[in-house]
Amino acid sequence: MIARGLAVTCALAATSVMALAGCGSSSNSDTGSSSASTDAGAATQAGSKDPIVVGISAAKTGIYQPYDEQASQLLQMRFDEINKDGGVLGRPIRVEWIDTKSEKPTAGTNAQELIDKGAKVIVATCDFDYSFPAIQAASTQKVPAMALCASSPKSASPALVGPYSGTMGLGSDTEGVAMANWLHENHPDLKRAYVITDTFIQYSKATAAYFAARWKELGGTICGEDSFVGGPTLDLSSQVTRLRSKVSGCDVVYDSSIIPFGAQLIRGIRDAGIDLPIATNAAVNGTAIKQVAGNVSDVYALGFACVDTYCKGGNAAVADVNARFEDKYGAKIASSYALPGYDLATAIAAAIEKAGSTDGDKIAAALFDSGITVDELSGNKVQFTSECHRPQPGAYSVEEFKNGQSSQVGTASVDAVPDIGDGNTCTKPPAVK
Repeated sequence: MIARGLAVTCALAATSVMALAGCGSSSNSDTGSSSASTDAGAATQAGSKDPIVVGISAAKTGIYQPYDEQASQLLQMRFDEINKDGGVLGRPIRVEWIDTKSEKPTAGTNAQELIDKGAKVIVATCDFDYSFPAIQAASTQKVPAMALCASSPKSASPALVGPYSGTMGLGSDTEGVAMANWLHENHPDLKRAYVITDTFIQYSKATAAYFAARWKELGGTICGEDSFVGGPTLDLSSQVTRLRSKVSGCDVVYDSSIIPFGAQLIRGIRDAGIDLPIATNAAVNGTAIKQVAGNVSDVYALGFACVDTYCKGGNAAVADVNARFEDKYGAKIASSYALPGYDLATAIAAAIEKAGSTDGDKIAAALFDSGITVDELSGNKVQFTSECHRPQPGAYSVEEFKNGQSSQVGTASVDAVPDIGDGNTCTKPPAVK
């Protein structure tokens, strides 16, 4: 039995995850067509017993392995659960996974190879820059492509990724806004923020930009800014020195990066004796904080959910999936950034069921235009829209680290984000019920 609370709701009928087929019968109302030929095509799809291939072009090795591997494994695990409940359109899902080795050109080559093997959906790396080659390759073939958890607003913009593609990430923009909102509401004494941005990828640049924009909207000030480029030879000594010179005029540091670089920054700040509170995003969280930064305190991070591997106070559904993940793969979930992989499998299955077909146009229309609602593992209800190809609204667990141990100290949801002039199409999330 699939964990309670992970239901997928279609516009015409609410169903449990155990009965995903209810989201996509071959009736005219579900397929969106009144033609006899469309009904016949849907019936043929449903009558076939051949597996539906979902191809993964993501990292098993390299710098993105910490984000891609467990997310892809959770996607596979979720499809295995769906297969046990009868599959999709009465057919099993078969996953094919080719390692990108965290290389951009390989991502596109992999996607084409997977499509040649019959993939009807491509799943790509958890980052806009590194997923885009796979998305481009799939789009030319009219094959839907979804990034595992890419959060740059660019990943959800139809003008950039096209009509067939999107992401399961909730958005670096909403991450920045969520933390600004939560600090403002819960620590009103923190007025002056020092923002340090990792310019290695679009994700962290956008998170910092949206945090700063929202912080100023809320009446806060930016007491200083700095940047670095994450990489294997990272030296943050100059950034820490510049921060030290500004400490007396600041109340909080905002660390916008990814693992391990953001955790290295936290360690550098604390090793320098700087005790300002540090706030960060969802990518700088998980077991790596203690592994890299040590027993740090007064650090606030976001998560898609509080994962019991490293966080106290999470929900039972996440703990259950974590236990099953450990049984299957021999390790616990190391970061909440893996969780969108599980939810993405649910969303893909629901879209195929609603489409009544594996045709790329119909799957994309079902996912982005039909009003499908996905109950995420976190308990958050989300929808994709034709303007914003990612789950909305963004909602997060807020977690505080004390002596290297994190605990959930609140939640933060985002019903709007500032317009900073970057063409973001996700500034006004729908009200999902």
